[in-house]
Amino acid sequence: MADKILICISAQQATAARWHGRRLMECQVFSGDDAGIAAFEEFLAPFTGVPAHFMVDAVEEDYRFETLPHAFGSDRTDMVRRKLRQHYRNTPYMNAWLLGRDSGRRRDDRFLFSALTNPDLVGGWLQAAAARSLPIAGIFLLPMVSTALIEELRLKAPNLLLVSQHSGGLRLTFCRERQFRLSRLTRGEIGKTGNRAQFIADEISNTRVYLHALRAARLDEQLTVGLLDRNDELIEAARSIASDNPSLECVRLGRAEIASRLNIAEPLLRLTADVMFLQLLGLRTPAGNLAPANVTVGFRRHQVRRGVHAAAAVAALVAAGWSGLNLWQVVDTRSQVAEAARHTAQLQRLYEEATRQFPAAPTSAENLRKAVELAQRLRDIARAPDRFMNVVSRALERSPDIVIAELGWKHGASEVDAAGSRTRASGVIAPPATGAARTQSGLVGGEVRPFRGDYRAATEAINAFAKRLAGDPAVAEVRVVKLPLNIDPALALSGNTLDSRDPSGSADFRLLVVLKPNV
Repeated sequence: MADKILICISAQQATAARWHGRRLMECQVFSGDDAGIAAFEEFLAPFTGVPAHFMVDAVEEDYRFETLPHAFGSDRTDMVRRKLRQHYRNTPYMNAWLLGRDSGRRRDDRFLFSALTNPDLVGGWLQAAAARSLPIAGIFLLPMVSTALIEELRLKAPNLLLVSQHSGGLRLTFCRERQFRLSRLTRGEIGKTGNRAQFIADEISNTRVYLHALRAARLDEQLTVGLLDRNDELIEAARSIASDNPSLECVRLGRAEIASRLNIAEPLLRLTADVMFLQLLGLRTPAGNLAPANVTVGFRRHQVRRGVHAAAAVAALVAAGWSGLNLWQVVDTRSQVAEAARHTAQLQRLYEEATRQFPAAPTSAENLRKAVELAQRLRDIARAPDRFMNVVSRALERSPDIVIAELGWKHGASEVDAAGSRTRASGVIAPPATGAARTQSGLVGGEVRPFRGDYRAATEAINAFAKRLAGDPAVAEVRVVKLPLNIDPALALSGNTLDSRDPSGSADFRLLVVLKPNV
């Protein structure tokens, strides 16, 4: 079982490791000839669909720091692509890494251009992985991976030079403020030199001169050398380096310390120096992927497939949870229904026991129900004469010469009885009421006081009182039933004109008031 396959390729050999969890589980070294590639193919035989991550440790590498005008989107992409083709015409393995923006006025973009200038170095190993249909996640240069050592080994020096022994020579990688600046791989073999410490010191000195020529660091600047001694054989070399140059601080990390901080088994660490960097490659994917799109197309499909599987798993998990919730709700609902049924049956039994003690009813339950409904309807249609009294009171407030002698009120389908009188005034003062099933009507009887025999003035006072009643918003109609003097032209004259009028007589009247429905 493997989560991914990690391969480190150099000119002399290739190291392949199986990664599971967060550790290297198995590691093998293959020679750089046809026999080694054949053995590598056998190593890959058990794996199907496992992503492969390649790392290259070779002299044929190139790094360039450049600034380009700040741009966005396709403009930046086209400009970077042209710059890459300008620098690296003979290799497809190249990358441009955006480091940030310059601090100058123009705020240009700062890029690190890197490339593997010898594509044949990885050709056979890539073909072996492609033959097993392994998705290739990327191709990375070892110095780009080694920058993660600063954090994992807790090296906090501002100017740090990492030194490690590899199958191809001595690797020296310079980092300033934990950012990669330069790396070089010597072609000499440390074991064949007479003085190992002197050889390492000379290469460190050559690297410092090279950094000074590139204006990456000054010769008098304090520099910390991180010596990765996986075989515990550079103890004397570390002391010699620190004593020979006061501006150098040498920090040696032995096998036990490296194995502990990187979580690598010591037997694997003895195998090759590539194991340290394969562990870093497994922990995190570095910047600067050199693989072109046609090489990583299988890995992109692999990621899409994993994304679809993950989404399906999440959907299945949500569906299972939702189904479980629904099942629980069904069970709970059924339990509540059963409990409600038991409670209802208990209440029914208690009701029946209580009703057995009731005395015999005087009539049937149906008659009682009808009586209650009839009483409710009577209560709904019942009315009091308060609206009628309020209307008359408001009109009397502005009619001080009107004295009420009698009042009549009725709420029903017909109007209040006006004592059989058919006498009307000259016309209807208010518009007729809009018909309703039951209406309120009232009879207002009274007289004009004081009355001194002036019937015209009395009639005008009565008509003014009737108009005030008709003007009330609650009144639908006002009819004059009786006046002090009958002025109907259809009646015949009778009586004696010689009789003198009694100034102490009365001017009585009657008005019929119909109210609007009380909605």
